[in-house]
Amino acid sequence: MATLCLVILFAFIALAGGFACGVWWYGAGAAPVAAPNRQVDPQQVPPEPVVEAERTAEWAVMAFQRIQDVASALTGDAGSHTSKVDAITAELQSIATGQSDVSSDAVLHALHQIADASAALKQRLSMAEKQLESQASELHSFETEARTDSLTGLANRRAFDDEMKRQYEIWQRQNIPFTLLIFDIDKFKSFNDSHGHQAGDEVLRNVGKLLVHTARQMDLPCRYGGEEFAVVLPATDIREARVAAERFRKAIENASISFGGEQLKVTSSIGVAQISDADDPAHLIRRADEALYRSKEAGRNCAYWHDGHHCLPVTADVAEPQAAPVQKTLHETVQSFERLPSKKSFLDILQRRIAESQRFGIPLTVVQLKIDNYPAIKREYGKTFARELLDSVAQRAQLTLRQMDLLARYDDGEFLIMLVRCSKHEALDVAERLQAAIAEGYNPTGVARLPLSTHFGIAQLDSKETAEAMMSRAADSLESTVTKEYSLANSSPTAE
Repeated sequence: MATLCLVILFAFIALAGGFACGVWWYGAGAAPVAAPNRQVDPQQVPPEPVVEAERTAEWAVMAFQRIQDVASALTGDAGSHTSKVDAITAELQSIATGQSDVSSDAVLHALHQIADASAALKQRLSMAEKQLESQASELHSFETEARTDSLTGLANRRAFDDEMKRQYEIWQRQNIPFTLLIFDIDKFKSFNDSHGHQAGDEVLRNVGKLLVHTARQMDLPCRYGGEEFAVVLPATDIREARVAAERFRKAIENASISFGGEQLKVTSSIGVAQISDADDPAHLIRRADEALYRSKEAGRNCAYWHDGHHCLPVTADVAEPQAAPVQKTLHETVQSFERLPSKKSFLDILQRRIAESQRFGIPLTVVQLKIDNYPAIKREYGKTFARELLDSVAQRAQLTLRQMDLLARYDDGEFLIMLVRCSKHEALDVAERLQAAIAEGYNPTGVARLPLSTHFGIAQLDSKETAEAMMSRAADSLESTVTKEYSLANSSPTAE
């Protein structure tokens, strides 16, 4: 029991140290949190980050002292319990060796003492556990507040920076694109001067709500600072982002905000940029900013996107360099089979897409594609040849699919494809084009052309369906297709 107490004690001490470091990071090392729409005299009021850091430091000291109190009390309880157990043990040993009178009452009394001491310690441990849970809950609440803008309830700049870093790492590892939208409320300073800062605050709160309502479940709307907002769009290419930017712009333009008996209206300018090989998060933000300023120069209440060199209106029907280039060759496609998203990544992205599709009524289809006789090809030609064949098929598939679609590796000889805004009938056409492209065969240097055939299964999203269920139906469809063709082949008469 004493050992148990010491283990728990060390756990408390470790938690306290980690807790203090975490609070220090969230406080003294914190990025500035976007402030409400206020104008104050900088000579009279310290900068908000400084005030926030001082409050955080004070709160951290108090919280750490509470944990120290729990640890100190537990240390005393453990020491007292150990002393009691040692004394009772010595008494029992003296009885066992005949140094004291042997008495059943004495033994029972000693056992009762041990039971009472253990019960008391158990009660104290239970109380300490509850205190620890309370501190953990308080820490979680503080962490949430540290990542949330107090005025709008949106994610703040720190949360935005973290999400940009996370999406950039996904882009580097899995080549899954993401896009950034940056918003600015048009002529917001003039609006403040005309209607007052309280009205300005109400506008900012309502714009925040509009962003949350208009965004997909997987998107992250943020308050970027002042009257600026941002939305991070994971697994989204520039074509989809341009559509989204117009959807956000129209939602803000059409909104009517009630305040002080008036119906207030505002508009926004938007800049859009998709991640590219030449970007890091900071450079992507600069490109989106350039597009934002181009929107303002164009008269505001519009959106522009940055193609890597120029800023173009999102509503213009222009050629998109980030879409599939004309006359693209296999050698320009750098994504091999191994670099494709895994089944787990595909499942995560599919689940987010399902939420979007169910919310906006957008069709979504999954295709499972299987190379026929792949295990036999692998045995006959070797693993290296088989893997190069998979790379070739992956490249052909990428040339056939749209950029908004998602190709993933499922298993040796099998692929998963997510077709956005595609019905089952449209997905059938895509799958047949894929079959035709792959049927051209594989012809590496020094090896005769190897003809290839494939089978596929298709599942279109049903209402309230999960990603796992959708993929399971695609697999069942594939199995049914293979089984049906096998049965037909075996039942067909042999030509003489």
